[in-house]
Amino acid sequence: MKVKAEQIDRLRDRLMKVYQTKGLIVPKTDEANIKAKIKEIVARNFREEEAIEAEAREMLASHAGQVKEMDHYKMFLLIKQKLAQKKGFIL
Repeated sequence: MKVKAEQIDRLRDRLMKVYQTKGLIVPKTDEANIKAKIKEIVARNFREEEAIEAEAREMLASHAGQVKEMDHYKMFLLIKQKLAQKKGFIL
């Protein structure tokens, strides 16, 4: 899933606001450091999902001749789900 830096920033800001409002985090450092760490983690998560998607596409392409009767998108999702599960990645 391709995500722009601005989208990650908005997600990070929303997470910070919700977590602070609900008292789920108690900052022990300045907000800039916290935001940088959240952005790093979220961006890494999206990169990992992109890698799983790329691997799923490669697998689907290599078996394209054998999978004519099944919907390619459903097959892609199934492969992606199995790869994510194998790698311990939560979609």
